[in-house]
Amino acid sequence: MDPELPSEARELADAARRAFDALGGVDLARRAEADPLVRTTEVAPVLEQLGLDDLDPRADATSLAAAAAVCEVAGRASLPYPLAAALVRDPDGRPTACIPTAAPRVDHATLFERWRVGSLDGAIGGVGSSVEGGLGTRLGRFLGDLSLDPAGGSPPTADLLLQQCLVVWTVLGSLDRAVELATEHVVSRVQFGQPLAAFQAVQFQLADAAVAVAGLRELAGFTVWRLGQDPATARADVLALRLHALEVARPVLRSAQQLHGAAGVCDEYDVSVITRLVQPALRLPRGAEPTAAALATAIADEGFVGLFPHGADLANGTRSR
Repeated sequence: MDPELPSEARELADAARRAFDALGGVDLARRAEADPLVRTTEVAPVLEQLGLDDLDPRADATSLAAAAAVCEVAGRASLPYPLAAALVRDPDGRPTACIPTAAPRVDHATLFERWRVGSLDGAIGGVGSSVEGGLGTRLGRFLGDLSLDPAGGSPPTADLLLQQCLVVWTVLGSLDRAVELATEHVVSRVQFGQPLAAFQAVQFQLADAAVAVAGLRELAGFTVWRLGQDPATARADVLALRLHALEVARPVLRSAQQLHGAAGVCDEYDVSVITRLVQPALRLPRGAEPTAAALATAIADEGFVGLFPHGADLANGTRSR
């Protein structure tokens, strides 16, 4: 595994970063919350100009890495668009999303006429169309339910796993930006005659958050490599990545907001907007405990790539893959 993304992926990510910055960065998300049409009038044309309509992460390893890199940049800007789902579209252009077993619910439900959705356990799936009126909650401005037609058939499990991996790359971008914003704030904010960054307790918080994000980045890179090598056997890898992202996101976002003080929960500050808009990615299709249970089942049933025998490999008396 090469921990560095291919140069083509980095170049596309740089172009996307410039394009999203030109749209206003996190201010674009604020505008979209006030006027959801911004997603189609401003975001969609830029994605087309970047060539993302022609990018298929299933095509080859470089395309997969490029998709991951662009999703990270989207997360940094809290891009109001379901980029991970759109990149894993089917031949008819329908975005692909993993949904909770209890209900066919997706972020940005009204943005597309038809969705291709399914749960990882195979209990629910099909082609869905948006139900009139989204949830519109503070932590899910664009969340909405779908009217599901099971006759449409569930997406391949490999596509659902790919979408979930790209969602984590979006979360990674949001967490990385939150740490940057917290760092900028404590460096510039003076208390008791010195910058907040001079206090050891603040330094420890920032160091812990930075190390946590760096670890998530390494695991995300490994999971992309695994998906590129053998997507059919990567279920445990993707579930492990999602579980780790959930475990990292909560303390990192908490620290980033706490280091801003009361301003950390004011939407005038980007860290508050980033924290709010990343919530659907953290809550759908399932939280930490159900994800851990699904991971344990995947390991028991299929094993995982590791140095030592484990799970299904022990039961079969064979070496882990």
